[in-house]
Amino acid sequence: MLPDNVLLMARVLILYGTTDGHTRKIATALREALVDEGVYAFISDARYGTETVVAEDYDGVIVAASIHAGGFQRPVTRWVRKQAAELNRMPTAFLAVCLGILEKRSETRRTLDEIVRRFQQSTAWHPNLIKFVAGALPYTRYNWLKRWIMRRIVAKAGGDTDTTRDFEYTNWTDVRVFAQAFGRSLERETVRPLSEEFV
Repeated sequence: MLPDNVLLMARVLILYGTTDGHTRKIATALREALVDEGVYAFISDARYGTETVVAEDYDGVIVAASIHAGGFQRPVTRWVRKQAAELNRMPTAFLAVCLGILEKRSETRRTLDEIVRRFQQSTAWHPNLIKFVAGALPYTRYNWLKRWIMRRIVAKAGGDTDTTRDFEYTNWTDVRVFAQAFGRSLERETVRPLSEEFV
């Protein structure tokens, strides 16, 4: 039996990869929702310090990455590949952030599914949950070339093309509900005591 002063909290790692910064905002929203559920949630940018971030230190892991040029950020892929064995033994979720999910064409959805399938094959990770999340169009943060390219792509899909402003399509309520459900799904009897390094 554990002493009364030992804190029992589920620990969730949110590892993310971002190109323009929006996935970091999504990771922050996930963390806030988990904390509201009484979960200890730690955010890690896959580009920095991932050598010391290991899945086995947590009770569950959420990975969030955005789709660019037909794939996800390389640091995310490298970390997941290295941690795959442990990830496959615990509750996990993968959030694929993209604008394509807003399109209604079936071929677009098939393309997105194929990108995720290739990611799973290359990393050998099989998350319990996979969720597509609509991202953003931060036109004002793009350089002129990327702004021009993105405007052309978005115009073909019938999206917003006013490059003087930014557009955000994420359903924040949906993100919060997802995180809260993930937090509740962790079996409390398997949660380990929260050590001093996490307090």
